[in-house]
Amino acid sequence: VRAMNKLLSANFMRLKKSKIFWCCMIFMVILALIGPVGQYFQAQKYASFEPMIDGQLFTFAMFIGIVLSTFCGLFLGIEYGDGTIRNKVVVGHKRSSIYLANLITCIAAGLAMCAAFMLVYVAVGIPLIGTFTLEIKYILLYTGAALLMSTAFASIFTMLAMLNQNKAVVAVSCILFAFISLFAGQYIQARLDTPEMYEGYSYTDDSGELIEIEAMKNPRYLEGTKREVYEFIHKLLPGDQQVQIGQMTTQKPGELMIYSAGMAVVVTAIGMMLFKKKDLK
Repeated sequence: VRAMNKLLSANFMRLKKSKIFWCCMIFMVILALIGPVGQYFQAQKYASFEPMIDGQLFTFAMFIGIVLSTFCGLFLGIEYGDGTIRNKVVVGHKRSSIYLANLITCIAAGLAMCAAFMLVYVAVGIPLIGTFTLEIKYILLYTGAALLMSTAFASIFTMLAMLNQNKAVVAVSCILFAFISLFAGQYIQARLDTPEMYEGYSYTDDSGELIEIEAMKNPRYLEGTKREVYEFIHKLLPGDQQVQIGQMTTQKPGELMIYSAGMAVVVTAIGMMLFKKKDLK
């Protein structure tokens, strides 16, 4: 326990001095200001526009994967580049303790970024555009889902960073994973939203004859086992959860929390197992 405390203390000391961490925090604060301020000025310009504080409260979920990937890739990548991880092993720290300390640091950084967005958004948004219309239980469920999604991302980026000694490769792989997972989430969301039927319609041709087109089945509609697989992936992967939480489209945020927690545990277990066997040059 004492050894873990020392590792965490050193990590959080680095975190306080980390330029990349504070740049990420500033980005989240600016992002938080854009939503309510933009809605306020739009309401001033257009009388028919009704601002809603609820709609953009979880916008940060669409960005946290990319922001956290940048932080984790650079923050942990430096440890290998400077030989810090090897030195920690040499002085007697267990590999599992080193891995968990880095994971906890990345999780804490991600949660701090999420909290920074939400606190600023609420502090600025309520005076400008009014209070929430959603029930508090839904806001809390979505908040929990967003924070656990961030935790799942942190576990993935920590594993990628701890298993590669090349700082540049770590940074690129983390950011690349974040972008691919976001685009994949948007693609799967679009496929699941594809309508089952094309609606019928009618039109008059050049000769004045009325042409009627009957409703027909959409060949791209997912059904059966294929749809179940897509739905499972959409709930499991944090990149897919980004879309659902950011756009507030899921009706079961509590279910996403379970998937994120499971993902974090499994990825951490795999990462620690591989890190213990890794040859530290």
